[in-house]
Amino acid sequence: MSFFIKRPGMLVLPPRQRCLLNELLNNKYIRRICGFQSSGFRTFGPKMFKEYVLTLKALFDHFPALEHNFTNSIFPVVTFNLGPDSVTFSHLDFHNNPLGWCGITNGGDFDPKKSAQLFMEQLKLVIEFPSGATTLIPSAVITHGNTPLAAGETRCAITQYAAGGLFRYVKYGFKTTEQLLAQPGGRDLKAMFDGAPGKRAREGLQLFSKVDELAADHKAAFNSK
Repeated sequence: MSFFIKRPGMLVLPPRQRCLLNELLNNKYIRRICGFQSSGFRTFGPKMFKEYVLTLKALFDHFPALEHNFTNSIFPVVTFNLGPDSVTFSHLDFHNNPLGWCGITNGGDFDPKKSAQLFMEQLKLVIEFPSGATTLIPSAVITHGNTPLAAGETRCAITQYAAGGLFRYVKYGFKTTEQLLAQPGGRDLKAMFDGAPGKRAREGLQLFSKVDELAADHKAAFNSK
């Protein structure tokens, strides 16, 4: 899905690149990985996951031409770092929903005791991240990356997330900020949608679950017994 336009749409690629992307999206092992990331999100962030379900359902209902990358994943965006020696420098994923989670699965041939470890600067953590492991982090607000590889080692990764602009677009009545401001009373509407400074951050924090709250949060979010 592309978000560099005035309305959400599918990424337009040249035929050869589209063919390669379709091959990746239809690969059963990649589908399992992406479904596992989504299931992990549902398991450990049920309230936020439900927010994704409601918002993205509204988006896809409004634009029937949009297609899910995977039928078993809530995330609308997937990226493939195909290596052979993929390394990410210290960064923030500023396109991600600020309070949302990013699913990351590591792959490759490397020594996780020394290489490709996940670091998160604000938390002052460096975590072993072996090949085949998956993590979920709020990648728009925690500066992160992975440590270098040794000579001859390989690494690839699969990442999924949801762009924050999609949530804003739905909240603004399926309009961009510019489109909202251009209509009569647009500034007042924007102020109403945005709320007072800090309001959205406080509301977003309420979507996180503590370990001892997970069972109750699951029951409330999904009416589970």
